[in-house]
Amino acid sequence: MHGRARTILFVCTEDWFFYSHFRPLAEAARQADDDVRLVLATNVSKKSEALERLGIEVIPYAITRGSLHPLSVWRDIRRFRRIIRRLRPDIVHFIALQPILTAALGRISMRAAVFHITGLGTLAEGDSARIRLLRGILFRLLVRHVRRLECTLLFENPDDVRYVRWYGLPEDANITILGGAGVDPERFAALSDPGDDGIIVAYVGRLITTKGVDVLVKAMGEPILREQGVELDIYGNADPGNLGAYTRECIEEWAGLPYVHWHGFTEDIPGIWKRAAICVVPTRTREGLPRAMLEAAACARPLVVTDVPGCRHFVRDGVEGFVVPPENPQALAGAIAKLAGDRELRERMGRAARARLMEGFTEEKVIEAVGKVYQRLLRG
Repeated sequence: MHGRARTILFVCTEDWFFYSHFRPLAEAARQADDDVRLVLATNVSKKSEALERLGIEVIPYAITRGSLHPLSVWRDIRRFRRIIRRLRPDIVHFIALQPILTAALGRISMRAAVFHITGLGTLAEGDSARIRLLRGILFRLLVRHVRRLECTLLFENPDDVRYVRWYGLPEDANITILGGAGVDPERFAALSDPGDDGIIVAYVGRLITTKGVDVLVKAMGEPILREQGVELDIYGNADPGNLGAYTRECIEEWAGLPYVHWHGFTEDIPGIWKRAAICVVPTRTREGLPRAMLEAAACARPLVVTDVPGCRHFVRDGVEGFVVPPENPQALAGAIAKLAGDRELRERMGRAARARLMEGFTEEKVIEAVGKVYQRLLRG
């Protein structure tokens, strides 16, 4: 018997991000140990009370998003070391690349660490001299830290595993590939096609440049879609903490177009797919596994996505939808037009998308996989 409850510390940049994507991790922890103490270190904004009601203690950790300035990193490391000393957690579960790199840069020692890589982002694809230099330094440092601590790594697609292996990640590393954050197929039930009377496509997500929303808006202006009368619903807001956030003026300019409708943020995701017939994920850069894509698939909506890591892991071209080159509005418009003009095709691909989700991308599957990781680490 242990003299105190086991503690799992989650580290995530934003409380709303943990609440929207990673609540299943709490269930996985409780399945591993029903007396576990759950703590989340995060930037506190608007979801801390909701998380506390779920039995997750929230402590402020003002990690600096989108910055690797030495002074900011040094401050983040000092704050985190204080948290570790106070809590003495049995497992520290880092979510997303920024907290992971902070831990690696600080060479922070822990009893057991889980590095949950939700995507490699612009650090893996940026082409400036500065980004190339940082990429080489940081990924090699990350791999060295993984070797030193024997960390467990959670990835959301095999492309990211191959990428980090190129920097020296050992073949025998403890790796699990998750089905993203997982989706509850009962909450996001299959929906019938809205019909051919005014086809609506929808984008759901943050309004930041890496997501390629401007490319989608440009595609909507292509003659092939204007002739069909297809319209676009945009759900989401700019993320002010992200350096690539679209400006309010830009978003309002899109909304001024007669075929684009901006609805802001909503938690009623099934309501979106009752109205919209096609899900579009026009991202420019690497993804982990976009949750909006999985939610649309659960609702039996066909998918038009770009050929980037994460998206192409889930969508097989011609099966669950279409995969098109990134930053190509003409190709995007052509794929949307095929679906908009063929209800039988939409229904067939929508059924395939939901079946694909059920294969390994549900909350139940994610909880099972992460629960096994926690059980192994707590036994150790």
